[in-house]
Amino acid sequence: MNKKRAVKLSLLTGIILILGTIGVLGVKKMVEPSLKEKQITFLKKHENEMTDFIKNQDDKISKVYYDWSTLDDEVVGNGLPQGGDDILTLRIKIIDYHGTDINSFGFAVIPDNINDPVKIKDMYTINADYNYSKGDI
Repeated sequence: MNKKRAVKLSLLTGIILILGTIGVLGVKKMVEPSLKEKQITFLKKHENEMTDFIKNQDDKISKVYYDWSTLDDEVVGNGLPQGGDDILTLRIKIIDYHGTDINSFGFAVIPDNINDPVKIKDMYTINADYNYSKGDI
């Protein structure tokens, strides 16, 4: 009887260890942020730098609002064999000093690494139009 009991106990212990390991790995994966969450965190960390860049495009700009839900990553090719850049794009809205919407358009950031960004290599506006939709004030 003792041998059967020892075998059952060993099997039960092995099963518990396997299930425990699977559970810990599953929880760890759930806790790790998604790629999009990493990218948003990176951009929010550099929000002041991005805002300064946008404000320097036109002296009418007072505030910049970022639509984080529009974040996308893309590969922009240059037609050459070495390829282009991986970029992060999102929509922004710019406001003047009177609180009037100037416009909204795209904004692109070229990070050092699209999957684990740390610093900004370059940035630019996409189809930017700084004209007032209701006439100049």
